Amino acid sequence: MTSRRRSEGWRRGYRGFTLIELLVVISIIGILVALLLPAIQSAREAGRRTQCQNNMRNVGLGILGYANLYGKFPPAGVITDDPNKQNPHMPAIDVPRNQGIVSWHDPSCTPDGIEVPMYSWVVEILPFIDQQDLYNGWAKTGAVSGGGAVPYSYLSTTSPLLGQPSNYEIGSTPLGVLRCPDDTNSIPGQGNLSYVVNGGFSLWTALPMGWAPGAYDGQSQPTSYSGYAGMGWASSQQGWGGNVNVCKKLGVMFLEDYGPFGPQATQMPWNVRTTFAMITDGSSNTLLLSENTLAGAGSPSVYSKGAETNWAAPLASFCMFFGSPLVCGTQGNCTAGQLQPQGTNVDGPGWALANQVGTFENINYGTNLTIKGSFPFSNSNHPGGCNMVFCDGATRFVRTSIDGTVYSKIITPAGSKLPIYARQFPVSQDAFTQ
Repeated sequence: MTSRRRSEGWRRGYRGFTLIELLVVISIIGILVALLLPAIQSAREAGRRTQCQNNMRNVGLGILGYANLYGKFPPAGVITDDPNKQNPHMPAIDVPRNQGIVSWHDPSCTPDGIEVPMYSWVVEILPFIDQQDLYNGWAKTGAVSGGGAVPYSYLSTTSPLLGQPSNYEIGSTPLGVLRCPDDTNSIPGQGNLSYVVNGGFSLWTALPMGWAPGAYDGQSQPTSYSGYAGMGWASSQQGWGGNVNVCKKLGVMFLEDYGPFGPQATQMPWNVRTTFAMITDGSSNTLLLSENTLAGAGSPSVYSKGAETNWAAPLASFCMFFGSPLVCGTQGNCTAGQLQPQGTNVDGPGWALANQVGTFENINYGTNLTIKGSFPFSNSNHPGGCNMVFCDGATRFVRTSIDGTVYSKIITPAGSKLPIYARQFPVSQDAFTQ
């Protein structure tokens, strides 16, 4: 009897969980996991964003290293010219017959074999981001019989340098420092580029062209107003010189035009290189780099004239970012008064459209698109904003909701020196620092 009572007592004292008790325990565990997952995901996102900022900081320091050594910032990209080709949208009296850059961005033009896309700003800073060997192997030009030089494209599959890889092989080399971990639009094993340089408010300085993004892939294109592919940053009487004089105050790095190649390859007179002295609004107030998940490596598309792209592609929508052309109104007339200062210390209303929530040009709108080269505006996969580097090397997170007028001011390096019809007042750092 004693033994039986002990057995029954053991069963009563050590019985298993009931079904209800198990369900309660499982429910509690599920609730705890649900509470922890957002924190874990947030920590992972913070880690990726920090790694992205570190990459951007190193790239920004590479650009500043180049600028400190040479006394000027590198070109955003270099394209050669065909001196005998006339762009149908550009009067010969304005920019005489030199249309290389325009032909690579104007949908109505087809580049010929003379107009060569040579290289982007990334090539110039390779020695400053610990890639000296790649820079040594890059072929900008090759000698031709009778003297002179022939330009080499970023797509060249042969090299004039004995024993060196081709430009295409170099530009297709994956470099971790050029890619953000959150860039889900990158292509594994290719020459990805998540970071782009500040081009101001137009694709080119001599013939300013804006960009009209669309709601879906393939809808975006350079702006064209009344048959003139561009934005009027200066009066028509001032020609390309007036445009350059204004546009060089709107951005930091620009496309350059070389040609004709042969015995003498010359820079065109409208090429601009920014110096530190030209950043009169202050390096700490001026953007240098931004993210863009639609830059760099991409398959052939209408935006690259059917060519493959990588981090060496010198095409504006693949290596640069811009402020919205909406600042000049729907007709693209930047001198019409929309940017005119209102009163003694109030900026013109047009500048607010540089980043307006709900417009296609709003920061991070490009996450809705997938085709590379279709969105040359600030764009990242970070929730709520985008990492950016300033001309003093500082890296900051700029929110998608930043006031458009403030955003326009940190894009322009010399807004206080713009013509009176576009003059900007000083910006407070409290308006964009977090």
